[in-house]
Amino acid sequence: MARLLLDGLAGQGADARLSFEHAEREGSIPTLPADFGDSLADGFLPHVHCTGNWPELLASMPEGQEVVITLHDCELFTGGCPYPLHCPTLDEDCANPCPRRFSRSAEIRKLKHQLLDRLSPVLVAPSRWLARLAKSHLFRNVMVIPNGIPWPERTPSKREARAALGIHPAVHVVLFAAHGGTGAAYKSGDRWLDIWKEVKRQVPETLGFAVGGDAEGREGDLVIWPYVERDRLGLLMAAADLLLYPTRADNHSLVILEAMAHSLPVVSFDVGGVSEQILNDHTGALVPAGDMAAFVETSVRLLKSSTLLSDMGRTAFSTGQRRFTVERMVRDYDAVYRKFE
Repeated sequence: MARLLLDGLAGQGADARLSFEHAEREGSIPTLPADFGDSLADGFLPHVHCTGNWPELLASMPEGQEVVITLHDCELFTGGCPYPLHCPTLDEDCANPCPRRFSRSAEIRKLKHQLLDRLSPVLVAPSRWLARLAKSHLFRNVMVIPNGIPWPERTPSKREARAALGIHPAVHVVLFAAHGGTGAAYKSGDRWLDIWKEVKRQVPETLGFAVGGDAEGREGDLVIWPYVERDRLGLLMAAADLLLYPTRADNHSLVILEAMAHSLPVVSFDVGGVSEQILNDHTGALVPAGDMAAFVETSVRLLKSSTLLSDMGRTAFSTGQRRFTVERMVRDYDAVYRKFE
């Protein structure tokens, strides 16, 4: 998302430089969170998206520094959890020892809050859900700017995409996709195979794809792909009938936006900011969190109605085109930056 924003700003003639999120790799400057403050050029407004070490990054900036911070998860205001998932101790300033085994969780949570108070930040969240959660813990106003992606004027038809991938035009195609593949804990990667087997049992003429891990293979009619580039994933989304997205925690998923851009309905658990992306029974379906039986039942119901899937896909594309373009996201952030002029 940060790269899309930077490219969009540069396209408007803005002097946009790499954010710390992109520079945090070997061979780049800065290379460590503690170096970030020293790298700030006079007259430039830093915009931070994420880091593996919030205390060092926040401490590196001088007191009173104006900064935009986009929250992509909850780590800025927790003792370590990207997503608390109903942690019973979060509202009590975290516990020592942490029930999820984050080291020094209460101390680190308090330190992050103190370091944030030294600065002059504008906080942004891509979803209303995360904005409300952040505000309740940081006691600060949090703006909402939904994520955006490049919206295609046209995507390959299902027939064209399947021909390019060698998929029979008559089969049903379901897709699982997440960074980490079956190892993606927050995306229920450990349950993908169970879901697939039950969907396949009830709709035998189904072909499945599981994308995003580090392995390649096949288990019957489930094709396993490692991480693929955006264009390749887009072609697969154009070929699919349904994205199965049993996420346990989410802010404002780019995978869902990519599916919408390829007219692909999504079945997802109703968690986090997902309901701000999927219009239930219009662009996809929302299922109560954790209810695997309902998830499978809903997926099977949709797969058995090609007309409903087609209608949902068209609505997903047109809805996303109005709400989730990268151009809209760039305009929204540009308005934030201008507040500092």
